[in-house]
Amino acid sequence: MARPFQAIAAAAVLMLAPLLSAVGASAQQGALAIDGAAAREALARFEGLAQAVRPAGQMPRITDPAVRQALATIWDVRPLDPARRASEADLPVLMPYCEAGSQVLRSYFLFNPRGTGAPDAAANLQTYGDEIMSGFAFSVRCSGATLEAATAFMGSLPADQMNQVRRDGWNRLRLGATQVIRGTLMMLGDASLSSVHADALARALSDSAPRYAAGLEPAERQAIVEVTRTILPAVRLAPVRERLEGFAGVLSGR
Repeated sequence: MARPFQAIAAAAVLMLAPLLSAVGASAQQGALAIDGAAAREALARFEGLAQAVRPAGQMPRITDPAVRQALATIWDVRPLDPARRASEADLPVLMPYCEAGSQVLRSYFLFNPRGTGAPDAAANLQTYGDEIMSGFAFSVRCSGATLEAATAFMGSLPADQMNQVRRDGWNRLRLGATQVIRGTLMMLGDASLSSVHADALARALSDSAPRYAAGLEPAERQAIVEVTRTILPAVRLAPVRERLEGFAGVLSGR
């Protein structure tokens, strides 16, 4: 399962690349109730916890109440509730919020107990699966919310303000979103994925489907639908399969 994660980790970088400076969105109040200060404080606490256990060749575990509390704030999906439409005004807080969550996710996947050399992705997924899958679900929702906010911004731009930097940022954002979705679908097609983790990922895709459907280009949506249909036969859990069928239906315009 290392390859799907590599796609998502790379997508996080693409997704958050130069878009914020390119869009130049204002810092006015947006629709999403994001507490950026709380997330930054939780990130600092997490980094302190990680530093404390790193000499022992470990990463913080979610079973530790202090770690669980920090991760719950960093990966808090409540502000990303799809019932609250993301607007261009959300971008200045949404993108740093998502990047902080992606930073923690990468720290688990890229962890090397030896301190040097290439990380053992499979071992990290085996050991830190509960932490990594929570971060995966957060990334799916963040990708969808960021895409929705950026779509609103791009739609509001006068033609004379659509420069090449903004076009490039928009293309990279959509590329990152499609990679997040593809990587998540590949995970869901893996028979070794636990039912709890599969449900969390499928729910994140299903909840974010309207955002992806509105922001992606028709060809991008169709490609995602085809990937979804390809992995459906391998999905053994009926509730997960139903969510994925619904996800594909939304992207197909049904």
